[in-house]
This record gives sequence, C-alpha cells and structure tokens, in this order.
Amino acid sequence: MMRKWLAVMCAAAVTTGMLAGCGGTTSSTGETRGGDLQTAQTEGSKDAEIVLTLGHVVQDDTPIDLGAKEFARLVSEKSQGRIKVEVYSNSSLGDNRVMLEALQLGSQDMVMPALAAVGGFSDETMIFDLPFLFKSTEGAEKVLDSEFGRSILDNLEESGFIGLEWWTQGWRVLTTSDKEVHTVKDMNGLKIRTMDNEVHIAAFNQMGASAVPMAFSEVFTSLQQGILDGQENPYSNIKLSGFNEVQKYVINTNHIYDPVPVLFSKVTWEKLSQEDQNIIREAIGEAKIFEREETVRQDQAIAEEFKASGKTAVIDLTEEERNTFVEAVQPVYEKYADKIGQENIDKVLEIQQ
Repeated sequence: MMRKWLAVMCAAAVTTGMLAGCGGTTSSTGETRGGDLQTAQTEGSKDAEIVLTLGHVVQDDTPIDLGAKEFARLVSEKSQGRIKVEVYSNSSLGDNRVMLEALQLGSQDMVMPALAAVGGFSDETMIFDLPFLFKSTEGAEKVLDSEFGRSILDNLEESGFIGLEWWTQGWRVLTTSDKEVHTVKDMNGLKIRTMDNEVHIAAFNQMGASAVPMAFSEVFTSLQQGILDGQENPYSNIKLSGFNEVQKYVINTNHIYDPVPVLFSKVTWEKLSQEDQNIIREAIGEAKIFEREETVRQDQAIAEEFKASGKTAVIDLTEEERNTFVEAVQPVYEKYADKIGQENIDKVLEIQQ
C-alpha cells in the first residue's frame, strides 16, 4: 500500500511540477526506484532490486492488464528477481495524458496508453486512426511488426518515449440500441459516441451518423437514457462497462484495429544497463504474443456470451455490406492524406497484400 501511495503521489506531483522529494530512491530493503538507477549503478549496487512502475487505464483482467502482469512475471524470471515491475491498472496513476507526461519526466517508467492519447505527442500515429485501414487481424499484426510499424515507435523517442512493442485492444465494433445496422445507409441520423479524436469523428460523420465525442464515464448513462443511439469500442470494454445491458445490437464493423503502444520512459531507459534493457525487450516481446492471443480469446468468448444471453444480437457483416462502409469513408482518407502522408497509407496497404 505504501508503494502504491508513493507512486500515485509521484504521478500527481509531475502534473503540478512539484518533483522535489518524489525522485527515485534506494529504500532500506535495497529496492531502487526507476528515477535513481544511475546513482545505484555507479555505487556498484548491481544486485540491488530495481522497481519499475507500469500504469494503464483499463480494468483488471482485460488482455492489456493480463499482458502487463505476464510481462512483470517474465521480467522477474529473466532477471532472477532482480527487476520487479509493479502494475497499476484502472487509471490508478492518472489518465493517459498524466502518465505520458510522467514518463517524459522519469517519475513513471512504463505506460500502455490509448493510441489517441499518443497523438498529442506525435502525428505519425494518426495513420492507425483511419477506418477500415486493416483487412484482417493477421494483416494488422504484419503491419505493426514490420519496419514501418517499428519506425513509428522509434520516432516517439523525440518525445521522450522508448517504444518497445505494439499490443492491442482488438477490433473496435459498433453497438446500437434499437436499430440493426448492415450497410452504411443504416447509419443515417444515428447519434454515436466516439472518442474525442478528429479522424474518428470525421469518419462517423462521413458514414451518415452524428458523431458525439463524450467522456467514457458518461456513455452508459447516455445510452440508458436514449441521449445516444450507440457507441463503438472493443468487446472487452463493451462487456466490462455493461453497454450490452443497454444495447440490443453488436455489429462487427471491425472499423478500427486498436493498437496499443508499450512505452518506456527515456529518462529511466538511459539509466538501465544494456543487460537490463535486453531483458525488458525480450520479456515485452514474449508478453506481446500472450496479450494478442488473449485479446482474440476474450473477444470470441464475449461474443459467444452475448449470443447465448438472448439479450444482445451479434451481427456479422458480409463482405459486400462492409464494403459500403469502406467506400463511404474514402473522403476521410483524402482529407488526411497530406497530414498522414499518402505514401504511408499506400505502404500499409502494400504490406497487407
């Protein structure tokens, strides 16, 4: 409890600029917080336990959370207990923006943020906000694991982040209260909650819906009261937030494959030994495979649960039906081609072939 309190206080201090007293220290137990690694190593304390803080905003037992815990286990195993990763779920260290700023200053060591939040630090991630960019899970993973995907992670170093890997929240799908959706014409006039993301908003407006950016915490009540006609999210968020209780239909639009970058503080990274950096990279790569497989498993299980409940219908679109959406959003590609780079869009499509 004391460690958690300290981590939370450090994150809070970052947002107000009060860093004095919250830097990493070596405790009486021999633990070295991320912020004081350089001091510990220069004093010859190679065997001191290193404690790294990892935060994310999603709930416990989601694929991201389970993947983070698997990563922590692997790091401990590979370092023979010398490196410990403390996982803080459910925004306990702050929202995405707070944690990203804490990473820049080195008072937090790792974060797995929503990609939209990273867009505030780099325009290059915007390409993954384009709807219907990916044709399949295999195609998405092929792009993310390619040199192109790696280059986007590497370029985040300019903002103070070491991009380690791409994890995922899976496919974002649509839910509606009263109306079945099979083609883009069925979207006409529907009030759909989206994230406060300019590409997402433009895409849903282009589909004929009325995009309503809204805080996630307000979505359930707005759906329940009929203020919204629907929303879009990955399956795990739909279930854990209870949206299926106030939504009659889940439509597998699969309009966005939701990549999640695993980011490390550059401040802390540069204080780690090469050996420890290698341990972390190896562990995060193995945990990536676990996390992606868990995402697929949970998505399939939740979909089957919805079908079996008799309360929520799950609609699979035919290729012809899905193509009506793809064609409708082409003006969004044209609008953002200059900002994202048409050559980058072409590259992503080429890699999937």
